[in-house]
Amino acid sequence: MTTEDEWIDIEKSKNIDEVRNTKEYKDWVKDVKERDNKCCVLCGAGQHLEAHHVFSFKNFIPLRLDLDNGITLCHWCHKKYHAFYNLENTNPVTLLKFFKEFRF
Repeated sequence: MTTEDEWIDIEKSKNIDEVRNTKEYKDWVKDVKERDNKCCVLCGAGQHLEAHHVFSFKNFIPLRLDLDNGITLCHWCHKKYHAFYNLENTNPVTLLKFFKEFRF
């Protein structure tokens, strides 16, 4: 439990690390992975999993904790996606394009 001084407004904070350390965000990550059966939706890996935002974390603040805005990717697939489309171009169109090009 946090005190009022430690409370973070997830929808207003621009400090990504601050938001990602909140209980709400950690719960979102856990829920995304569980919903996706704890495996990468692209390659099927079951290790080094990360929750990826379909609509970017930075540009779509109200969707940061929306379960429908997350998918599970392994670290390799997640890194590769962002290498191609950076952090600001995170959206369903680039995600589908990436899936078509790199589907295993």
